[in-house]
Amino acid sequence: MIDRRRVWAVVRKDWLEISRDKQVIAPLVVVPLMFAAFIPAVVLLLGRTGIPASSISGLQSFLDNLPGGIVPGGFSPEQTVVYAVVVYFMAPFFLLIPLMAASITASSSLVGEKERRTIEGLLYSPLSNRELVLAKVLGSVIPAVAITWIAFVVYALIVNTLGGPLLGGIFFPTWTWVVVVVALAPLVGFLATSLIVAVSARSTTMQGAQGTAMFVVFPVLAIIIGQSTGLMLFDATVALATAAVLLVVDVVAFVLIVARFDRERIITRL
Repeated sequence: MIDRRRVWAVVRKDWLEISRDKQVIAPLVVVPLMFAAFIPAVVLLLGRTGIPASSISGLQSFLDNLPGGIVPGGFSPEQTVVYAVVVYFMAPFFLLIPLMAASITASSSLVGEKERRTIEGLLYSPLSNRELVLAKVLGSVIPAVAITWIAFVVYALIVNTLGGPLLGGIFFPTWTWVVVVVALAPLVGFLATSLIVAVSARSTTMQGAQGTAMFVVFPVLAIIIGQSTGLMLFDATVALATAAVLLVVDVVAFVLIVARFDRERIITRL
């Protein structure tokens, strides 16, 4: 059985340490703002000029391969560009927010405790391996999901405020985005964090631990490239299928990581 009080005690300790580290806080603010505010604002403000299609990498290819029927009928070319970018093109990019946030906070957890020389007390604590791994994962996943949800609210406000007059009213969010924010964001963050925790026994620096998140970045990039080249459209069906696969992968990964978590190895490598 898992003792929730012990788990949450570790989670709260991690949050306190993260809040004190400016090197961790800065990217957790800047990167979400770029995806949630800067990029959509530029697209919507310049949407009438046709500039976004020619200036954003991969966007013109995406528009050229856009399937028929996914954009409301009667839209002008400028309205089509804005709607397609805001609703479809940006959706997989948003998955980079929980991935980035989880990798930063997770790498500053176990590996960060190594650097701060505070990990010995944690490893000698009465927490079971399952409790310790779960605490470290939740300590990173919860902030990552919270940041993603805040970014989503900012994104929704911006696209409806700036895009509403152009597209004839409030048009966001869609079911695709609901799946992305409610299901995919936590699952992506959970997997990235679990992988980083798994290699923390071998990593001696936070940069080395963060590199593990690349295993999660590649599938996200594959979705982005697939959509840009017309191989697939990241709609609600694809998002749900991806969430189902990730759920299975997350459960298997967590079970394997707990089973292979070796405190003695971590201690001997300090």
